[in-house]
Amino acid sequence: MTLRRMAVPALLLSMASAAFAVERDAMPGASVESVVAFAKRLSPELAASILDADAAAHRVGAAGVQPDPTVTLQAWDVNGKGVGQVWVGAEQTFRLWGKTDLEKGVASAEADVARHQSHAIELDLIARIKAAYAQYNAAHRAVELSTSLARRVDQLAELLRLRYGASSVSQQEVIKAELEAANAAAEVARREGEEKSAAARLNALIGRAAQAPLAAPKGFPALKGRMTLAGVQELARSSNPQLAATHAQVRSATGTKELTDLNYYPDVTAGANLVQRRNGETSGMFLLGFKVPLQYEAKDAEQRAASASLGAAQARNDALRIRLDGEVAEAWFRLEAIRKALRIFEQRQLPPARLSVETARQGFDAGSTDLATLLEAERRLRAVELELLALRVEEQSKHADLERLAGGAL
Repeated sequence: MTLRRMAVPALLLSMASAAFAVERDAMPGASVESVVAFAKRLSPELAASILDADAAAHRVGAAGVQPDPTVTLQAWDVNGKGVGQVWVGAEQTFRLWGKTDLEKGVASAEADVARHQSHAIELDLIARIKAAYAQYNAAHRAVELSTSLARRVDQLAELLRLRYGASSVSQQEVIKAELEAANAAAEVARREGEEKSAAARLNALIGRAAQAPLAAPKGFPALKGRMTLAGVQELARSSNPQLAATHAQVRSATGTKELTDLNYYPDVTAGANLVQRRNGETSGMFLLGFKVPLQYEAKDAEQRAASASLGAAQARNDALRIRLDGEVAEAWFRLEAIRKALRIFEQRQLPPARLSVETARQGFDAGSTDLATLLEAERRLRAVELELLALRVEEQSKHADLERLAGGAL
């Protein structure tokens, strides 16, 4: 009985721990993939673009169809004796010469424009999320570094207070340590504010409340380094959604231009009537008509406007292709420069800075190094680590820009 009573609380505790673990794992923030997945479900900006693309896709089904037929009921020779004749008929206008196929093609091209624009909005959102996540990650790590430094300075201040009066430690050194501890505490507060600000920015991009909880980040995501500028430019030409949207706009403008060329060819209306006379006789009549295209000036103006729109769409496509190559090259070279700076800091600045701190700590403990030298070494190491964090944020941001321009993950 005792073992059973002890097992029940243990079981409840394990169930609560498991539920907490599931809730923690479901919370976005631990990885950039979790944040992107939440944004795809919650972002109203992305939802609006998807609905716009869906609406354009449905408009394809309404384009390129023949007009509805017209059913007529006419009464002739109506007088005091009644109705002389009753005509019951139907008329149908037929749009010939391939006009309906062209209209469907234009609507399909417009649907492609909306679909590519929705994809471009999604890629832009993902790029902004990755940049914001890098800032959130760096802010979280900066809090850890500042807290570590503050803890170390507090320990030094406490050690100096214990040594004061019993060794050669002066009152000025104790005061200097206490001032340094206060500065370190203020730095921690400032870094914590930056982390909350970065979290609020990230929540806004996801589509959540600014103060919604985020999981602690697990580090910067790994980036692929085996890329070439020519390869990324080629991928951008084939996969960039904005460039694909301008291609679709050219197709739409081409179809519209061909439609204006067919405005000189009239639509044809055919109809039939059943005639019932007062004496009971019935007969039929048929009609065939078409509109005479006399307003040539208006049709010429429409044709010129469509030609200008087609030329503008082609020019925008060429301009975007040229600008896209330039933007890819710009982001590429900036990313390369950032990576070179990272290697320099990691290989030539970080190891000496760590060694300097270790040497200063050992000397301070042995009494051969003064407080100012130790604090300067600590600050120099933290400055190098914070600069590395800033470079990591830039690297992640520029890589995200390259992915946005290339039209997907690299």
